[in-house]
Amino acid sequence: MKQTKRTKKSTEISIKSKNKDSIIEAISKKTVFKWLIIIAIFTVVAYFPAFKNEITNWDDDNYVVENPNIKELSKENIKNIFSEYYMGNYHPLSMLSLNIDYQIGGLDKDGEFVAWIYHFTNILLHLLNTLLILWLVYSLFGRFDIAIAASLLFGVNTLHVESVAWISERKDVLYAFFYIASLISYIYYIKNKQLKYYFISILLFILSLLSKGQAVSLAITLFAVDYLFDRKLLDKKVIFEKIPFLILAVVFGIVAIYAQKAGNALHDSNSYEFYKRIGIAAYSFSFYIIKLILPVNLAAIYPYPDIINKTIPAYYWLYVIPSSLVVYVFFYFIKKSKIISFSIAFFVINIFLLLQLIPVGSAIMADRYSYIPSIGFFILTGWFFVKLKEKFSDKKYLAYTILFIYTIGLTALSFQRCKIWENSLVLWNDTIKKSPKAVVAWNNRGSTKDKEKNHKEAIEDFTRAIILKPDYYHAFYNRGTSRKDYAKELSDSNLVKLAIKDFDKAIEIESTFVEAYHNRGLAKETYSELAADTTLAKQRLYEALLDYDKTIELDPLYENAFVNRGVINGKLNRTKEAIDDFNKAIEYDSKNASAYSNRGLAKDNAKMHNEAILDYNKAIEIDAEFVTAYLNRGISYRNLKNYTESINNFTKAIEINPKLSAAYYFRALDKLEINKKNEACADFQIAKNLGHKYAQFQIDKFCK
Repeated sequence: MKQTKRTKKSTEISIKSKNKDSIIEAISKKTVFKWLIIIAIFTVVAYFPAFKNEITNWDDDNYVVENPNIKELSKENIKNIFSEYYMGNYHPLSMLSLNIDYQIGGLDKDGEFVAWIYHFTNILLHLLNTLLILWLVYSLFGRFDIAIAASLLFGVNTLHVESVAWISERKDVLYAFFYIASLISYIYYIKNKQLKYYFISILLFILSLLSKGQAVSLAITLFAVDYLFDRKLLDKKVIFEKIPFLILAVVFGIVAIYAQKAGNALHDSNSYEFYKRIGIAAYSFSFYIIKLILPVNLAAIYPYPDIINKTIPAYYWLYVIPSSLVVYVFFYFIKKSKIISFSIAFFVINIFLLLQLIPVGSAIMADRYSYIPSIGFFILTGWFFVKLKEKFSDKKYLAYTILFIYTIGLTALSFQRCKIWENSLVLWNDTIKKSPKAVVAWNNRGSTKDKEKNHKEAIEDFTRAIILKPDYYHAFYNRGTSRKDYAKELSDSNLVKLAIKDFDKAIEIESTFVEAYHNRGLAKETYSELAADTTLAKQRLYEALLDYDKTIELDPLYENAFVNRGVINGKLNRTKEAIDDFNKAIEYDSKNASAYSNRGLAKDNAKMHNEAILDYNKAIEIDAEFVTAYLNRGISYRNLKNYTESINNFTKAIEINPKLSAAYYFRALDKLEINKKNEACADFQIAKNLGHKYAQFQIDKFCK
């Protein structure tokens, strides 16, 4: 019996399209699975160092550490997530995903946030996006070789490290997941004419918009897909199909603008004249392409060239030439090669709103902005790869060798770039090295050093940020807080004066800066403690009181302002007012341990020792390591002449903080009361060694 001979040539099924580039290749499941594994391995290797990265102080602290809406998966938090702007954005699904990560990872044994779970989710989403691009490109062109190249290069390209290794860019990888899936569903709708795919595409678009406002560009991208599949763009049916997408894009676009305004991310368009913004747009557009080809010398921030005088270098205008050339190539190939024209259209449509023609943020470009637009670039790269393969068909592995070497190079660059996001200090050191005019980098590195108690170098960094941007009120505020804390360490009243001047300047620039008023109050309180003149010290306390009043006026729910105002009222012997303030703080936050402890101190000063002890008990119940509450409770028991309980509390305070001189001093006084003179003298000696100013007097009196 004669058998039909099989050939190695794949079966080809034409798409219902006049586009000669669009041919569906029949690919075996084994081949697909093999390439999925290869692409996944390269992608995971490229981003593997990110698993060890920490939480940085570039928005991560706001999105994760200080975000009350992620600490509990409750109805209240979900309501807040979907009803509030956050950090100048409306991206509830991204916030919800961070909430879920927290429920999984939570805190470690030291009470620190478990960072790896957030990085794991980002990397997982990027991997899924990479594999979805294989599906997307194959669905668009039916060429598995183009899809392989596009997916592989998207997965490992170094320009995407910012989107993946930065926890705060969860919104980038999440919106992209739904964006790509929506495009795939729309393509299925075009091919199969089944409405279910159309409605699934709309649903996925909504999910993408709820993840990041940047998804609005999908509504226009659909026209590029229609063009690729030879659909009549002016046909009523085609236009009618886009109406829901366009309405959603407009609605979420307006929401994004309001969110940006609420977060002060929108800058005055007069900061740079519009014609200069054209030069900036041409520069950034060209550099996105250059850095996608060769992603080296990347930085977290690419600052404006001259934010003081609002000028741009003359050479920026030269980039109008390559930008115009890209547009020319698009129109040149619009009828000759749909792959080339579609790729360019996809890139331009998705990058256009991010070229700073409408000023957003403080940088002329950002690596993360290229995440979705780069798909068009990698499709074009895949097309070049195929052309190379076809031209040198006799040298079968030449094209694959070039692709492999390029992929290895990108993987190595991405692997190293991920390490730059290891922690805040490494990130900002690298950014300052690459972009020495990046004021945010100087400010954030200063904050990093300040957190590490390296106040001297922190102040230097904040000063550098102020020199670069004289109206940078956050830098004035941060320098003020650093000077305030450093002054307390050094007992330097002159440094406190400088801190107060910094807060004055921050308030002068931004009159509603709540934290500046609050910290100026703290600085004035510190100055009162250091001032030798008692009259001046008291005057500073009254001035601090006014700052806390202003803080509460601007933010009536600021419970710590009530606590600190209560402390000042206590120092001014206004016991009733102090207790009222602490009551108010507790009313707003029933778990404010500091409010209970300070209310206890106010009651203790009013001879209400038993009631004071109840407040200290509550403070310790909330925070078992609250050393001040143990110290003050010990003093209350001492006032009640219950020396056993008093000594127990001072001992507990010493266990928590072995350098707490006051605890040794008061425990020594208690031991004198119960005739343990030798033990008392030993405690007085330790208190003296730790710097307690009254310890020597007691030693001279009882221990000679």
